[in-house]
Amino acid sequence: MQVHVVPSASSVRHCPGCSVGLPRHRQAFTVRTQRQQRRCNTQIRAEDGSKDDSAFDDRLAALKKAKKQAAYGSSRKEKDKDGGLKQDSRMSKYDFSREQIHWEGPPHRGDIAVNLALGTTLLWLPLTIASVTRGAFVNFIFSDKRLSVITTAPWKTERLDAAYQEIKDVKTVGRGIGLWGDMVVTLRNNDKIELRSLPKFLELKEYILKRREELSDTKNSSEPKSVTSKGFS
Repeated sequence: MQVHVVPSASSVRHCPGCSVGLPRHRQAFTVRTQRQQRRCNTQIRAEDGSKDDSAFDDRLAALKKAKKQAAYGSSRKEKDKDGGLKQDSRMSKYDFSREQIHWEGPPHRGDIAVNLALGTTLLWLPLTIASVTRGAFVNFIFSDKRLSVITTAPWKTERLDAAYQEIKDVKTVGRGIGLWGDMVVTLRNNDKIELRSLPKFLELKEYILKRREELSDTKNSSEPKSVTSKGFS
């Protein structure tokens, strides 16, 4: 037979300095300790989060710096010292000395006349402004070694060059009952150069393809041929 002894109120130990029983005091201390631990964990997570944010900001800054250096270091267009025109750095490996101009001129004036006539309608007005801007600030040059599109607008000054050896494909679309047309030149690196409202666009397309073949044949013939040595029999 087991006898359970229930402690009396006088036998329960109290915490010194308070009237709370020692078991309840330990329970309250445990609750306070858990709260402090949660606050500590929250602070640690906040510090870790701030460290992660700072590390992310550092990586983002490094990425932006690397991108900026690549943009300025390996840009395809560089500023010309003479006329302030941007030229393609790929053209540096070609020799354009003693080149002769085959055809040079602005966009066809018929494109401006047609767009001015249609500019009375508000829907056509943006196209009219674009046509007048091209006619005033764009010039096309076709030499025997390259084609160039020069823009000299106050808000945009650049020069796009394409050696005929770099051209992969040429597509044209006739405009104005065939008096002028748009040309899209695709380079070997898949860059595209657009020539809008180009006069004689069919003749110039044939000239581009012809010069590309001639210059490619010249380059192949100038390359030294490898000589295979034969041993003695």
